[in-house]
Amino acid sequence: MAENENASQQQEPQDQQAEQQQDQQQPELKDRHGQPAISKGKYERDLGERDKTIAELRSQLDALTEQAGKAEQALADVDALRTQLADEKLDHALELAGCVNPKAAKAVLDDYAGDVARLREACPYLFQTPKQTGSTGARPGGAPDSALESRLDRAFGLKRKK
Repeated sequence: MAENENASQQQEPQDQQAEQQQDQQQPELKDRHGQPAISKGKYERDLGERDKTIAELRSQLDALTEQAGKAEQALADVDALRTQLADEKLDHALELAGCVNPKAAKAVLDDYAGDVARLREACPYLFQTPKQTGSTGARPGGAPDSALESRLDRAFGLKRKK
């Protein structure tokens, strides 16, 4: 089978060479106006080559158009993800600052060049005040009174583990 392929590949260049020699050996033909005549075989062969070239270029164009469409879609996806990430970062910054109404804060944030600290100073009503943490100094209502407990333990005869 490989021998048949090699033989056909060798025969093709020989056929082309034979056609070129025939074209060179034929005398120059003239049409009725005195212009060089066109060989019908050469004309059809040239048209076939042109059609083949056009088909190859169209297939390449289709492949490149498809790739360009995919690239544009990928760029649009990247832009959408970047926008989403920036929005999430802004939401997080507003949440950390204690924003009560993020939608309203986003609407006026452009007036403060995106600076959440400046927005907080200018519009304190958009943010909640930080809750006081730690002890108030008073005893919690549910804390046991040690004197009362020790009297009750003695009354009921319970021993308390310390």
